[in-house]
Amino acid sequence: MFQTAETPASRIAGAAALLADVRRGRRAPLPGLPEALRPQDIAEAEAMQLATYAALGWSIGGWKVGRAQGRPIAAPLPATALAQAGDATLHLPLGAGMELEAAFRLTRALDDTALAALRVEDIPAIADLVILYEWVETRFAAEPPASELEKLADCVSNGSCSFGPPTGAWDWADVETLEMRLSVDGIDVAHHVGPHRSMPLDELVLGWRDRCRAIGHAPQAGEVVTLGSQTGLLPVPAAGGVLVGHYAGRGSLTCRIAPLGS
Repeated sequence: MFQTAETPASRIAGAAALLADVRRGRRAPLPGLPEALRPQDIAEAEAMQLATYAALGWSIGGWKVGRAQGRPIAAPLPATALAQAGDATLHLPLGAGMELEAAFRLTRALDDTALAALRVEDIPAIADLVILYEWVETRFAAEPPASELEKLADCVSNGSCSFGPPTGAWDWADVETLEMRLSVDGIDVAHHVGPHRSMPLDELVLGWRDRCRAIGHAPQAGEVVTLGSQTGLLPVPAAGGVLVGHYAGRGSLTCRIAPLGS
């Protein structure tokens, strides 16, 4: 049934069914979507995201912003996979990746009227700045590599996220130029200092706002918008370990990871 889709609606439904099955553990990672189900453009890839969430019964708890084909995109994060980091050891699947990121977490809900009036400079007054780990998982096999649109349909390989407490009063200057360092068991594995890797950030935040309005999503207090990795995508060590992400001038976030797959 997955090989015969010819219309946008059938492509979206078929791709979402496959991606949902992989997320449920009913299928192995895919060697890309079947040719008949591949998204034809960003709009189809984004529709596949929402159809996958609908198939899984998931609600949106946050967003990861970035760019695809040179355009701003906002991919949803499942509410069930977002949590404040604590003392408990995390159990992640084999092959998980890690990214250290700066994110903002809304302190108030936004209806469509508030979204329509929202400016980038308003964000620090309605959101906390937090340190965040994204635990990356893909629904695609390593080879052949998935296309950019296939990755977008898969919500840019989102898995789960662990975020820290508010880091204090902030403005965009704290994010546009920053220093972040990631260590595993006391050994530095990544370090970034200088401009945020996703500059300019204003177009990404406005892209998130416009995506929410386009799909009729009213962000709630507690939703997280993560702005992209400063340390790159790195494999989580198979043996696990203690991760410390340091954001200069704003604190650090520690997470303990069990051996992968345990």
